[in-house]
Amino acid sequence: MDHSIGAVAGLAGVSVKTVRHYSDLGLLASRRTSAGHRRYDESAVARLELIRTLRALGLDLETVRAVLERERTLADVLAAHADALAVQIRTLQAQYAVVSVVAHRHSTPEELTDMTAQFEQARQALIADFLTSTLGDDPALAAARQNLTPVLAPDARPEQVDAWLELAALVSSEDFRAAVRRLAAGFQVLAGDNPLRADPELRRQLIDLRRTADPRWHRYVELVAVVNGWAPPSRVAG
Repeated sequence: MDHSIGAVAGLAGVSVKTVRHYSDLGLLASRRTSAGHRRYDESAVARLELIRTLRALGLDLETVRAVLERERTLADVLAAHADALAVQIRTLQAQYAVVSVVAHRHSTPEELTDMTAQFEQARQALIADFLTSTLGDDPALAAARQNLTPVLAPDARPEQVDAWLELAALVSSEDFRAAVRRLAAGFQVLAGDNPLRADPELRRQLIDLRRTADPRWHRYVELVAVVNGWAPPSRVAG
């Protein structure tokens, strides 16, 4: 049974203009009546519905043509498209997080520019420089460095972006860096390679050292947990 262009458009849920466009591109086969009108068979409806679905998923016309002509399998095309969408989703989530934080903070255009630069260029370099300047590069502290390293995911939530921005400001403070160096030196003296580190008195001294640390250090640890999506760290009771 043949269908007019209007009937095919109605069955597939698209406009007549769309059917005409796909026909002119060679994606839909039709025959002409003696009066010059286009007529479509039953398979054209199914083909048109497939085109509409693929286009709704964001596939370009050349890819759609490749699927229709069986130059590429539907599974391969959709797998590749899923990967591309995943990248777009992560990008949009990151953009959403930045925009949300900027709006919440009523940031200036200059602050927005600085924030974007931080995300694109200096995110990990800033933290690595902070940890190296305060903890050094002793291999024995590798585990500690890892636990103190924030890693902002591409799909970070606004609160994680906000935490990262606070961290960036914190580690840029030379005063804070000096306080962390003093704290790290104390821990190394008390618990470095000391065979008595399990001694109750030594443990008390370590707890006291942690309790009296600069409050900004506790905030740093809390912010790292937020950025990394970890459970909030416990504080030593005073």
